[in-house]
Amino acid sequence: MKKLKKIWQENSILFVLLFIVIACIIAICVVVVTYFIGDSSSKYGDRLEGIENYPFEEDLQDDILDKIKELEIVLDAQMRISGKIVYLTITFAPETTLVEGQSVALSSLDYFSEELLSFYDIQFMIEADPTEESEGFKLIGSRNVSGTGGIVWNNNTEFEVEEEIVEE
Repeated sequence: MKKLKKIWQENSILFVLLFIVIACIIAICVVVVTYFIGDSSSKYGDRLEGIENYPFEEDLQDDILDKIKELEIVLDAQMRISGKIVYLTITFAPETTLVEGQSVALSSLDYFSEELLSFYDIQFMIEADPTEESEGFKLIGSRNVSGTGGIVWNNNTEFEVEEEIVEE
C-alpha cells in the first residue's frame, strides 16, 4: 500500500493528465462517429424527408413522356429521377430552332401536377443535331422549387468575336 501511495504522490499530475487525455479521445471519437459517419443508410441523409408524400409513379412518368413525344419536332424524350430531382432529356429534330425547343420544355411543365412541382426540381437537357440550315443546340435548363416557376437556361453558346483592324 505504501508503494501505491508513493507512486501516486510522485506522479499524481501525470495521472490527472492521462485521465484528461483519455476523456478527450473518447469525446473526439463520439463526435467523429456522430457527425461524420452518422447513422443514416441513405446517401441523401435527411434531405429526402417527406418524399413518400409525393410519389412519382412510373405510369405518370410514362404519360408525361408520351405527351412530349407526341409533338412532331420531338424525336425522343427520357426521364430519370434521382432523389428530389427529375432529369428530363428531350431530343429534337435537326431543323428545330432553339426557341422552339425551349418553348416545348417550358410547356412540358404543364404536364406535371402542382404537387410535384412544389416538391421536385426539374433539370432539362434539350438538344438538336446541326444541319446545313441550322446550327443545332445543346442546352441545359433548371426549374427549382424555390425559384420563379420558370426555367433558367444556361448560356454556354460560343460566340465568334470579330476584331476590328484599325488601319493607320
